[in-house]
Amino acid sequence: MKKALFSKVAGSLLLSAGLLASGVAAADTTLTFDAAGNATFGMTHATTGSYTDTFLFSVSDALASASGTAVAGKTKIDTARLANYGITDITFFSEVGGVRTNLATTFDADGSISFFPEADLVAGNYGFTVTGNTLLSGKGGSYAGNLNLVSAVPEPTTYAMLGLGLGMLAFTARRKANNKLG
Repeated sequence: MKKALFSKVAGSLLLSAGLLASGVAAADTTLTFDAAGNATFGMTHATTGSYTDTFLFSVSDALASASGTAVAGKTKIDTARLANYGITDITFFSEVGGVRTNLATTFDADGSISFFPEADLVAGNYGFTVTGNTLLSGKGGSYAGNLNLVSAVPEPTTYAMLGLGLGMLAFTARRKANNKLG
């Protein structure tokens, strides 16, 4: 009985170690934002193959807008610097009670990589996954990026227009109530 239990535990440990060594089971990385709402992210992969990296963050404001950029590293081979990373997609998700739900995300890789969720984010837990692969056989590489999180605050002209509209409504209501003006 003890021998069977030991062999199952040893087998599980070996399987877990193999998954970690292969890069399949990557831990999530939590982003830290500075006072301006910027957070940097990136990853280095030492081996050839596909990858999926997950970055987590929280939104504490009632409404926020997120946008990001990324750049893939180049690898020097002989005298040439060749692109070795292909980022194929970046997708935002929300996380509630440990359940992740993908959000509609715009991903643009024409020239430079930019990405953002198509709707503003409300207070809660979020993240995004970066998927892709190394392009050159036998070579690893890296990528890096920036995520900007900005509170969605109305412009001052919006408040001015609101005040003007309320003033006009008050003037109209007063005018109808006062029979001498009528």
